Amino acid sequence: MPAIRSVKDSTYKLVRNREMLEPMAPFNGTSPEMQALGRHFREHGLYTFVRWNTFFTNPPLCITADELREAFAIIDQDLETTDQAVS
Repeated sequence: MPAIRSVKDSTYKLVRNREMLEPMAPFNGTSPEMQALGRHFREHGLYTFVRWNTFFTNPPLCITADELREAFAIIDQDLETTDQAVS
């Protein structure tokens, strides 16, 4: 995934430019791509925290393996939105 800069713990950081590491959205702000990512997550039933150029994956402790696979499939599918913005 070109837009993913790093994954630490359960936080994914997204960038617009891999070489310059320009964040997908500014600090304390948003961007059309991050808004679309959050909207796509919710449309597919994935409710997570999307903030600035990051999103979090904090599943509940009672999640099943199938539910976890479904959640990461939604993330993979919806990251195509942000990947299109990477230069």
